Amino acid sequence: MIPALFVVLMLISCGFAFWRGRGDERMAATAIIFAALLSPIAKASGFSSPETGILGIDVALLVFLIVLALKSDRFWPLWAAGFQVVGTTIHLATFVEVDIWPPAYMAAQSFWAWPVLTALLAGTWLEARYRTH
Repeated sequence: MIPALFVVLMLISCGFAFWRGRGDERMAATAIIFAALLSPIAKASGFSSPETGILGIDVALLVFLIVLALKSDRFWPLWAAGFQVVGTTIHLATFVEVDIWPPAYMAAQSFWAWPVLTALLAGTWLEARYRTH
């Protein structure tokens, strides 16, 4: 049920970004979609050990969001990058503490994708609202 809700939020956020957003929103939506599509393919251990493939994808998305935040004249990419930092850091914790319960690792890591999407959605909405006034 929760993965289906995530897909719905992703489709709403990214679809709205493509429909009403500008370049920053569209580029972020594209990067988020790629990350979401690649992550299940990169999953190797079922979260019973550090997921280095997903870590690579998350780091790539993080770097993209940081660069976007530094270049953008909007504020939402900074929030999205901040949320992505936390999600990426969770992977690093599994290298230190290898006895993490796999469902907890998966839930903690995947949770932070939700605020990233919310930042994109809110940023797109604010940008679209600003342009119409």
